[in-house]
Amino acid sequence: MDCFKREAYEEGYVSGACQLLGAITVDHHDNPNFDPNGKYPIVGYQVFYRMDIEKIYPFEAGYEASRRTFIDHHDVADYYPKWHELYQAVMDEALKVK
Repeated sequence: MDCFKREAYEEGYVSGACQLLGAITVDHHDNPNFDPNGKYPIVGYQVFYRMDIEKIYPFEAGYEASRRTFIDHHDVADYYPKWHELYQAVMDEALKVK
């Protein structure tokens, strides 16, 4: 969880309470489009957290992000054209958790 909190700060300059939602294994052994010379491993893991933002710091763009945008959860699919049903399932689960 500390890694997620650090990433949230580095990318969005925010902090808050976090809760683990779950994780999935991403296995590309049967993926004909997998690039073995690419930046991703043949087997990887994605971990999902929910953060209730408690503090918003001044955005300095000192790490990987060049800007910060807050998006209402109702508008995410419009903002990201490649929004996937798996992302929506994770979002739906995150919205249930308190």
